[in-house]
Amino acid sequence: MKISKTQIIYKLNGINADDGVDVFEIAPVLMHFGELIRSANNILGFEQKIDVKVKPFREGSWITDFVIQHSQVPHLLNYLKDDDGQSLMLLLSFLGLNAKEGVTGLIKIIQFTRGIVSNFERKDNGETITYISPTGEKLEVSMAEHKLVQSPLVQNNYYNCTVAPFSKFPATTEVSFKITAKDSTEQIIKKEDIEFIEKYAHTELSEETEDNISILKNIYLKPKRGSYSGEEKAYSFIMGDNNVLWPVTIDDEVFLKKLHSGEIRLYAEDVLKVDLEIKQKKDSNNKIASSYSIKLVTEYMPFEKPKQMEF
Repeated sequence: MKISKTQIIYKLNGINADDGVDVFEIAPVLMHFGELIRSANNILGFEQKIDVKVKPFREGSWITDFVIQHSQVPHLLNYLKDDDGQSLMLLLSFLGLNAKEGVTGLIKIIQFTRGIVSNFERKDNGETITYISPTGEKLEVSMAEHKLVQSPLVQNNYYNCTVAPFSKFPATTEVSFKITAKDSTEQIIKKEDIEFIEKYAHTELSEETEDNISILKNIYLKPKRGSYSGEEKAYSFIMGDNNVLWPVTIDDEVFLKKLHSGEIRLYAEDVLKVDLEIKQKKDSNNKIASSYSIKLVTEYMPFEKPKQMEF
């Protein structure tokens, strides 16, 4: 296991050294800054553990140590170098906290789009995204940058460590980030950036997800909940021993017509033999959402009450 350290000076310019800042006000801001880095690390799939330590050295200024433990995973990004903390430096470049040739960075994308990051086009090669400004100009960025821009975790944490300090500490004139490394440039958030970052914070995002679709043929389901009249869009069914599936749509048009006409009225003890499509979505925070679709009803077995025999 390889361990390396990268230091960033997080600074609120304009804070009077004699006044200082309220620790209960600054603590959440610093936590959001640390979470911004760690969530971005997870979103892009960097196989490295990041610990965050904060050391105040002057009122309004903190040295933030990002201690990373990482192993070489060459397939993650073909231009990623894991030596000497370069993976973290690249991550910081994607977030716009470090200048790197060929990388646009989050803040420049926000400034270019005026905070409205919902207008973009995907290139045919799937490797790049083109953002479109309100004036119609175009900016091409990498898929990695796009994933960060469209992540609600990044959106929330970025706002809270760049714009929130201006309202928490009215004396603040700028928020700056400076990596204590050779040839590193200071990233400064100015008051004129507040409007764009606030718009970004309130923009509905199109978070990148991974889809997994599979088909299960000839499985048995029992109805659980819904009007089952053909009008509903989402039903629930039971598969196996009380395994509830929801939401379930019915895409078999022939079966839907029978439900709609009343020819078939589903009962809890009915059994359907179906071809079932299962769609799973995994977001960048590893949350999994499942949905189900009945593609074909191959057999319908209505429940029949046992007949009482007469003696």
